[in-house]
Amino acid sequence: MVIRLYLSCCGGDKAIAAVEAAVKQAGVPAQIEVVEDLVAMARAGVMSTPAVEIDGRLVASGSVPRVADLANLLAQAAR
Repeated sequence: MVIRLYLSCCGGDKAIAAVEAAVKQAGVPAQIEVVEDLVAMARAGVMSTPAVEIDGRLVASGSVPRVADLANLLAQAAR
């Protein structure tokens, strides 16, 4: 599973920590990629950051979901 975390300027540490905690809570193997390139964000359809993409599907934009909600999304994606 590939998780892309799109970040532009602020709050990156908190967003990364939340994604890492959700991966651990869900118990799924995942590769986390941090994307800070604005062109790559535009290509992915990200209009506001932070944003989270799981296996090519944008699941959150403008905020990172709560850890429990994100863990649930990861578990669903792993099925």
